[in-house]
Amino acid sequence: MSSLETSVTLEDVFTVVEAKRVPLAPELAGYLTLEIADGTDAGSGDVDPKTVFISEEGTVALVRPKKDSVSGDAEASVRALLAKLLDASGSGTPALTTAAKRKPGNGLPALVEELEAALIPVNRAAGRRALARLAREAKRVLLGVGRNASVPSVHNRPDAPARVAAGPHGRPALRKR
Repeated sequence: MSSLETSVTLEDVFTVVEAKRVPLAPELAGYLTLEIADGTDAGSGDVDPKTVFISEEGTVALVRPKKDSVSGDAEASVRALLAKLLDASGSGTPALTTAAKRKPGNGLPALVEELEAALIPVNRAAGRRALARLAREAKRVLLGVGRNASVPSVHNRPDAPARVAAGPHGRPALRKR
């Protein structure tokens, strides 16, 4: 199985973070954005979260079909992704928030420099380890396993009790068989 097949997309990360199933520190949002900015060509147009893959090893890859036409501004879309990640995390740092809100026009290399300055001291190895954890946690939630996965409805489980009766405070209480 290839690394890409076992990866999660940035769209998956947004889904689990916005649902509050997986926490996202603002610094991790910064490292993720830094990896995206590093892997994006200036002339490639908007970065779609569906085309950003995060592996269980913490590597980030942008995979686009060759037939896609280029539209938009890569720098502007990466800054918008940073803003959305910070928003989903529920917090931010002053430097990362400034980088997210700055008007595009200086190019991706300038954005990379801003992100590196916001993440001082930059530790890309630690960032990759944290991204690997994020990918694994997101995957567990998406597969419905682990502590952060949603609990399946009692009524949908094959081993569900035959009857449900009212318990304390009017909530359903399970009767043992």
